[in-house]
Amino acid sequence: MEMRFLLCSSLTLVFMLALGEAAGDIMRWSRKEMVEMAGYGEDKLSSVLVTASLLSSSSSPIPGATVGIKCHTGYRKRSKWIKAVTNALGQFTIDLPSHLHAIHDLEKACSIKPLSVPKPYQCSPTKTQRGIKLVSSSNGLRVYTAGNITLHRGPCK
Repeated sequence: MEMRFLLCSSLTLVFMLALGEAAGDIMRWSRKEMVEMAGYGEDKLSSVLVTASLLSSSSSPIPGATVGIKCHTGYRKRSKWIKAVTNALGQFTIDLPSHLHAIHDLEKACSIKPLSVPKPYQCSPTKTQRGIKLVSSSNGLRVYTAGNITLHRGPCK
């Protein structure tokens, strides 16, 4: 009886191992499949773009200026500056990092400001801050704008 139990247990164990190996072959997933099943991945589920133009007081574009956006992420917390450089037409686009996409009322939470401007425009105040406004939202893409940000020339010291 004891011998029969051992034989039956051994056969069961061998059968389970063989079945486990066969199931294991079927259950092996690639990194990509595991990442997608976990809800993560390299594919962006949404994008949030912020655009604007930086102009001088004479309405000419300011190329080569560094602008940044900062958002309130919670009680007394702000994100780091997310920066962009204006092109030849004074325009810029900032693609917000995904950790900022879920901020409630992004229009009130974020503001744009020129951080540094080229020499000919350095007498202009850089404390100009501007809020953002939603202009488009579809298929996981939201686009906000700050419109035209005008730097008014002040006296150089």
